[in-house]
Amino acid sequence: MSLLQWVGSAFVLTASAGLGFYKAERLRKRVEALRSVQAGLQLLDTEIAFSATPLPRALARIARVCAPPAAVIFADAAEGLESRPEVGAGVHWEAAVGKRCAELALAPADEEILAQFGRTLGVSDREDQRKHIRMALERLSVQEREAAGEAAQRVRMWRSLGILAGLAVVVLLM
Repeated sequence: MSLLQWVGSAFVLTASAGLGFYKAERLRKRVEALRSVQAGLQLLDTEIAFSATPLPRALARIARVCAPPAAVIFADAAEGLESRPEVGAGVHWEAAVGKRCAELALAPADEEILAQFGRTLGVSDREDQRKHIRMALERLSVQEREAAGEAAQRVRMWRSLGILAGLAVVVLLM
C-alpha cells in the first residue's frame, strides 16, 4: 500500500469518526440546552412572581445569570424587546428561539414548546403568565428526560458507528 493510500485511508477514517462524534455531541448538547432553558424559565418565573421587574429588564438579567447555552435566547429576546417594544415580547421571543435552536441542538418539538410559550409571553397578568411558564417547564422536562434517555443509549453507538463505518470504507477501498 502506497503512502497516498495510507493518507487517504486516514482521512476517510478521521472524517467518518468525526461525523459519529459530532452526532453523539449533538445528543449530549441537546440535554444540556434543555436543562439550561428550564433554569432560565424558572428564573423568569421568580422575576415575575417576586420582583415585578419589567419584562425587557427581567430577560436581560436572566441572560446574564443563566447557564450559557440558553442565555443567548434570553439575551436576543431582551435586545429585541428593548429596541422595538411595540412589536411585543412574544414576537421577539419566537425570533430568538428560531434563530438559536439549531446552534443549541434543540429538536423541532423543543422549538415548538418554546414558540408556544412565546405566544403567551407578556400578554397576560402575572398569575396567568406564571401558569404558562410552569406548563412550558413541565413539557420541557418531559423532553429533557426523553433526550437524556436517548443520549444515554445512543452516544456510544454513534461514536462506535462512526469509527466502524470508516474502517469498513477503508477495508473496501484496499
